[in-house]
Formats: sequence, structure tokens, C-alpha cells
Amino acid sequence: MWRMMNKERLLTQEGLIRIGLSAIAIAVMALVGCTNGQERYETISIKVHEGTKLAFDLSPDGRTIVFDLLGQLWLLPATGGEATPLTDAVRDKSEDLSPVFSPDGQQIAFESDHSRGRGLWLVSRKDGKLQRLTEQEFLDDRDRSPAWSPTGSHIAFVRGYYKNEIHILDLETDKVQLLHIEDLPDPAVVDPAWSPDGTRLCFVNASQFKASGGRIWEVGINGGTAIPLTAKIVDGRAPVYSPDAKHIAFFSQDLQGQMQLWVQDLDGAAKMLTDHSDTTALRVRWSPDGSALYYSADGQLWRIASTGGSPQAIPFTAELSFERKRSHLKPVRFTPPGVEIHARGHRGLALSPGGKRIAMIALGKLWVWRADDKPFAVATLPSTSDGLAWSPNGQEVAWSAGLRGAEDLFATDVETGKTRRLTALPGLEIKPSWSPDGQHIAFVHADKPGWTGNRLRIIPAHAAPVEQLETTLDLNEVGASWAFGFYGLGHEVPQWSPDSSALLLFDYDFQDNTAVATLVPLKGEPQQLERFPTAPTFLRWRADGSIVFVQNNMLWQAQFQSDRGMVGEPLPVFDAAAFYPSIAKDGSLLYISEDGLRIRRPDGRDERLGWPLNYQTLVPERLLIRDVRIIDGKEDVPTKLRDILVEGGRIVRIAPAGEIRAKAGIRVIEAGGRTVIPGLIDLHMHLWDDAQLPGLLYYGVTTVRDMGAAIGKAAASRDAIEAGVRIGPRIVFGGFQFYGTGGLSGETGQSPDDDAGRARAIALARAFRADYVKMRWFGKWDAGARLIDEAHAAGLRVSGHCAHALPLIAAGIDGKEHLGPSCTARSDGILYEDIIQLFQAAQLWVVPTIAAFSSTAQLMDDPALLDGAETAPFLTPFLRWWVLRKSVVRPEDKQSRMAFWERSARIARLGTEKLHKEGVTIGAGSDVPSVPWAMHWELEELVRSGMSPLEAIHAATGAAARVLGAEAEIGTIADGKWADLVILDADPLQDIQNTKKIWMVIKGG
Repeated sequence: MWRMMNKERLLTQEGLIRIGLSAIAIAVMALVGCTNGQERYETISIKVHEGTKLAFDLSPDGRTIVFDLLGQLWLLPATGGEATPLTDAVRDKSEDLSPVFSPDGQQIAFESDHSRGRGLWLVSRKDGKLQRLTEQEFLDDRDRSPAWSPTGSHIAFVRGYYKNEIHILDLETDKVQLLHIEDLPDPAVVDPAWSPDGTRLCFVNASQFKASGGRIWEVGINGGTAIPLTAKIVDGRAPVYSPDAKHIAFFSQDLQGQMQLWVQDLDGAAKMLTDHSDTTALRVRWSPDGSALYYSADGQLWRIASTGGSPQAIPFTAELSFERKRSHLKPVRFTPPGVEIHARGHRGLALSPGGKRIAMIALGKLWVWRADDKPFAVATLPSTSDGLAWSPNGQEVAWSAGLRGAEDLFATDVETGKTRRLTALPGLEIKPSWSPDGQHIAFVHADKPGWTGNRLRIIPAHAAPVEQLETTLDLNEVGASWAFGFYGLGHEVPQWSPDSSALLLFDYDFQDNTAVATLVPLKGEPQQLERFPTAPTFLRWRADGSIVFVQNNMLWQAQFQSDRGMVGEPLPVFDAAAFYPSIAKDGSLLYISEDGLRIRRPDGRDERLGWPLNYQTLVPERLLIRDVRIIDGKEDVPTKLRDILVEGGRIVRIAPAGEIRAKAGIRVIEAGGRTVIPGLIDLHMHLWDDAQLPGLLYYGVTTVRDMGAAIGKAAASRDAIEAGVRIGPRIVFGGFQFYGTGGLSGETGQSPDDDAGRARAIALARAFRADYVKMRWFGKWDAGARLIDEAHAAGLRVSGHCAHALPLIAAGIDGKEHLGPSCTARSDGILYEDIIQLFQAAQLWVVPTIAAFSSTAQLMDDPALLDGAETAPFLTPFLRWWVLRKSVVRPEDKQSRMAFWERSARIARLGTEKLHKEGVTIGAGSDVPSVPWAMHWELEELVRSGMSPLEAIHAATGAAARVLGAEAEIGTIADGKWADLVILDADPLQDIQNTKKIWMVIKGG
């Protein structure tokens, strides 16, 4: 048999509210007017005295500080006081960081992710006029760390994301020149600073990703061989010369691994000056006379004598206020039992070679039908079946099935339903592709899951099951995205040339932001093609030699030659949303658009098929649960014994024990005085593997929010569970993860190029019945703001890895995913008043996913945690590899890697504690796909973060339901709610670990 609130922190709606001990004034959500009929606006206002990871500069005369707070530049007297904004991040849809004064003090250079372009910018201190200095458009890149030469004629800066290099901008000619530095141990260089005489630059020899920095060197402004300034064993960040050029100040770690401020005589040893718990190692500045140093730590700006002593805080007050449109999103409702609805998902979809029939894997069956008829179930398939490839004669379809990481290939006759095995090789075989002449089947194979070792192989199409690798033709290595679907490319299948002599492979190079294609002949050497579409997905090679593909969520076509690649420029087939295309020999195209399936015929006609496949939602039995003590998230003790009556999947009555009589046709569950809590809601999970679904339900997760998986499969899993074909929790999903811009239109990852591409993506998400949008966004905040507007207009909630950026808050982003390393270096550490009060004022919710960090450290230390009797059955080879992949490190690196994940967990716990104390809604999500009991791990982490067991349970039930917008449906135990219940053998209010002592799980009755 399947295993079957906290007291609210109320905020009065007055103008200014005092919260806690911080005496921070916050004007919360004041309604200021109505425009355009139904549009209403509200004001977000905060007044703060702390900032998160502040970078700053001191004016040449030592009187003024410029610093970046919440992505805006502010001016402040060097002695402290009221800060005044210099730039406007909401107006400009920008994030302005790392300001530096010009030598005359009249202008400020800074790095900006601006709506008018990323790069270095200049702002006039006098009138605020903006000027762009450099251009660098790749999403994950940004020209950064500007450093002004003493003469004011040049600016040195760092360019590159994976490869960091110093460039120098000539302000008179606007030319940018790479600084060539020779004989460095590491090619990456960051944190440049000019010597006072302008003849040298000091810098750090390390990648931007290395938090501890690296050895500090100096080189002449014309480049050449560098010389070290610090000892080989000393790692540092942000060095700067003293005014007399006899010393350098920099940040380096103390014995506890905390960054501190150090000063070193260039002819002597370094001296540590500070002892802070959270130093911001971005910028240190000397006073003009060299007697003092300025820096940022613990959310404050500080001044300390250059010889040491007690640091003095530089107090500041910054007030921020802006208006934004109020969003009114409809509540999420779940489909009632016994209702017939359209199936939206699929695990394989293909048009027959003749263009007359359609094949689909859905609801545990293989369906085949003519375009003008109804679907017919040809065969029942395993629940793991995936992918479809028609034989050229239209008699069979090939597909894969098996535990993920150990799949085999099969083929089913579409007339008789008879299935034959194609492969039984060790490891996985996926993505079958039939050669046009019908003689061979290509597929992807790997001995075991992993980033490498995935091979393109060929077998005879009509041979007996292939069991030996020696009987296959091994052609070429393929990337991990082909095997596992990362970044949305996992749906790609090897494409045969029309003459069956070669196969086309391509992958996406995220460093160069473009696709790279290789032609692999059956005989001869692979050849990289010269020209290829920038970001194609779902590419199909037509019989006439041209290619068709999806980019920016619409279909394109291009002439193609196997020896050269793309000929000419691609042309759009049409501008409607298009996904999962399949092509027939005559050029007919089957695809999914916002209204369902469509077929585009060679003459340009569109046949709109809609959603041909229907199913009826499961009708649960009537239940009477006797003698339970209820923890509903509202009281701090369980109720007295109660009975719960369930009909139609919902709770219809709760009464004292013994008051409800058991009528005929009602199943009675004698709970024997046990404790019942609402079904758990995991707000952050990636449904990458079919084995996750029963494992989640087994451990009491009755609702899961999928945070990014193949959208067609996620919808298919939801359909199958609703229809009673599969066992699993209720699925709320977005499908796509939005990464920014670039044109990539994957079934998991999306980076639309423009507003039209985003609109098509949102339309497709709604077509699959998605409920929200996830932004895995690390920049391009103006595009993020437009995505939020588009999603809200479609009724979809939006959350992001990043939510601190003011353009996203102003656009109305609903929540934040993860605390700890997840967004940008400027927001991934300890949070202070600026971000905390902004989240509180904007009423954001946060899902901290602490277990995602702590579990990594624990599993590195003890992988045997996966071998328990109630864990191992829910692990596939893929899931086991995925959870342990970070453990594969050199023995000498193990402790440092564990320390990184433990430190990340500590930061997430501290952020959770701070946000919770300020009344920010905390929702529970695990982000640990491989461990079925990960939600209980997260509950323990929430308690370690200062929550009571009741508050932690509420975060995983009532609060989580509010995050989903489904608080009217789930999250508490009350009349009218869905009967999502977890009956426990012990009281979790006494010990949160008792949530794992599950007696029964009931989902929707």
C-alpha cells in the first residue's frame, strides 16, 4: 500500500513600519493610482543603512564616496550621511556596478548591464548624463573592474567570462587593446590597478571565479613579462598601490578562511589590518595622503589607519522609492476527478514518411492515427518509453525504454503492435534514427552516464538484438547534452544525409554563443562544417537536401550542402510558434503550436489538429480516516483526535473522533491516534528521471513544482498521473528555464532573441498547461523585465535565480530561487538590509534550497547514504551518477570542495534566518533530484536556520501553497481542500526528523 501555521507576522498597512531592532522605515505597497482601466500601481519604498557587497571609490580630493547599492550608483560624503542616487536602475533597466572616479573627480566610469547595451559606461557627476564606452553583448560576459589611469586618458578593465584578460581603452580614440602579459602560471588575470606614475599595472593572476584570488603581479602598461609582488603562497584580491607607490593594499584570507584587509611594503612582509566576519573583497582605496584605507565589510563602509588600529564605520542612509504595476494573477486550480481533458504532453511525436499518419507516445501507449481521424492505441509501452523514429517504409517506429542510464532500443510494428528488441548493450542506448534507405539505425550509446564517453553508433536495422559493442559501427563522440538533455539540446537526434552516407551532429558552444556542426560519414573522417545556423534546435534534414530547424521558437529553413554546411541565409517558414517538428518525405511538417498540433503541407496549407488525444482524470474512492491528531499549520500543538471524511478527492468534513459514521462504499482507515500533516510540497525539483515520481510520493511529497525539464515529458508525466496511468505527486511545472538572449529554443532551456520570441515561448508554455516561468537569469535585466511582463499578462507567475536586480523587482517578479551560489557574485553571499528589506517591501517569497548545498557535502563524505533500503529502489544509474558527480575530485581537493558546499549551506541558512525574521515568506524546496527524501533534509535545514518545526512544516505546506498560488486547493487540512495527507508515527513538532516516520501517504484521496 502507498504511504498514505505558524502565527502570521502581520504588517500593518501604515505609511512607515518599524520591524525588529533595525528601525528600518518601509512604506509597503501603497496604492497610488489607477490607469488604463484595470491597471493599478503601487509604490515600493525602503530606507536602509546597510548594503550587500558594496563596491565604491573615493574621490581624488578624499571628500566623496561613490558606491553601488542595489545596482545604482550613489554619492556620499566621505564622513558619512545621506546618500544621493546618481543613476536610476529602474528607469534605465540596468545594474550599475564598480564605480571609479576620473582623476579630476568630475566623471565616474562604471560597469553596467544597461538596456541600451552592456559594457563600460560614463556618468557625469554634475548632471548625470550617461555615455557608453565599450560594448560586450554575450549574456554571461561583462566588461568589468574599470581602473582609470592617473592622466585620465585610459581605462584598464577586464574582459571575458571563461577567459579573463586585461584590456586598455584609449578614451581619445575609443580603441581597445589587449594587454599581452607573458610567463604567468595561470592565463586568467583580474583586478587591474594603475601605479601612481601611470607606468605599471598590478593585477591578480586568477579567474574571476576563484574567490580567494591569486598571486599579485605587476607589468608595464605596454605588457611583457610580469613580476610578482606577493609571495607565491599568498592569494589576494583587488590590489591597489599606495599614493607613494611604496605599498600595496589588498584582500587575503586569514587563518579561518575569511577575507581581511592587508597592507604590504613592496620590499617587506604583509600585515593584516582587519578582523571582520564578512569582508567585501571588491575594492580598497587609500586616502589622498596615504594615512588611511577605505573598504567595505559587514554591510558597511569603513575607514582604518593604514598602519592598523580600530576601524571606524562610515554610516549612510539610502532611501529608494519607485512605482510598479500591481499584478493580479488568478489562483492555480487542479483538475477535478472524472473530467475528460486534452492530453498536452508526449514522450515521442513523429509524422510518418508518407505524411499521412502521426505516431505519439503518451499515457503509457503508442498511438497511431491518420491526420483526419482519431488516435488509436497500437500497443502498451513501458512508462519510460521515449523518442520516436519511423522506418522509411512506414511499417515500424523505433524508441528507447529502460531505467535512465540503462536504456535499450525497441521497434514496434504500427499495424500489429508487435514489438521487437533492437539492442541489449551494456549502458544506455537512446535517440534512434532510421537511415533513409532503411538499412541502418543510428543511436547514441554510453557505457555509463557521464559528461564524456557518449558515442554515435550504427546497427543494421533488421538484425537480431545487438548485444556486443563489436557488432556496432562506432562513428564519433557526442556531447553530454545529447545524452542527458542539458541546456535543452537533449531532444536532438542524429540526422541522416538524404543519401544515407553520413550523419549530422551539432552541439552548442556556450563560450562562443554559437552552434558547432560536424558531418560524420559512415566511411572516412568527420568534418566540421564551415557555416551553420547560430542556435538551431529540432533540426531536420529534408529529402531535398535543405534543413529545417527551430530558432527563437519559430521554424526556419536553409539550403544545405554536406561538404560545406548552410548555403546562404536561413529564411523563416512562418512566424507562428513552433516546437517538436517532424518532417515527411514530401516536405510536410508536423509541429506543436499554441493551439496544439498542426501540419504545414508543401503547398503552404495549415491543417490544425488541436489536441487529438483525451483522457479522464482518476476518480478516487471515498475515505474515512479515523482517530488522527491534526497539525494543520495554524496551531502549535496537534488537535485532539479527529475523523476526516474524504469524497471526490477532497476533505468534506472534519469532526471529533467517532462523530462520522462509516456508510456503505466508504473505505475506513484506522489511524490509531497517529499524527497527520498536510501533504508536503517540494517547490524546487527537476523532473529529469521517471524514477523520481514514485520516490517523491513515497516520502510524502504530494505536490512537486518542476523547475525545468523537457516540457513535453513534464506535461506527459502530469497527464499520466492525472489519468491514473502512473504513480506520482501532483505536478506543477513551467517546463522551460529562461536563460536570457541568444535564440536558443530548447525543450528545457530557452534564450529567445527578442520580444516576439519570448511571446512565442510563453504561448508554448501555456499550450502545455504550464503554471509559471522560471528565469535562470544572470544579466540582461531589461529583457528579464519584459519576460516578466509577458508572463504576467499570460497569467503565469515568475521566479528567478536572480531577483535582487531593481528592474526585475519593478517588473513584479514574484519570488527568488536559492540562497547561496545561484545568481551573481554580488548577491550570492550574506544578505544585508538592502536586499532583505527590498524583498520584504516587494512581498517576494524565497525558496532557499539549503539541502542542495549541504547534501552535496554530506554525500561527498558518505556516498553510502544512497544505499539505504528505502532509497536505492528509487535510484537509476543516471540519478546515482548525477548526485555523486561532484564527489569525483582528487583526494587532495576533497576537503576544500566539501568546505565550499558547507560554507554555501551556512550562507543559505543565515539568509533564511534573516529573511524569516523580517517576515519574508519562506517556501521549502530541495533541488536534490537524486534523493527521494530530500524534502525532509530541507525541513531539517529550515529548523537549523532558526525556524520552529511548525514553521518549517508550514514552509513546506501552507506557505508553499501560497507560492504556487494554490492556497485555496492545498497546503492545509480543511474542509474543501484536496485530501493531501501524510500520516506519521510520531509528532514532528517534538522532532522535525519525525516527518520521515511515515505510516501512510494519501494524495487527492
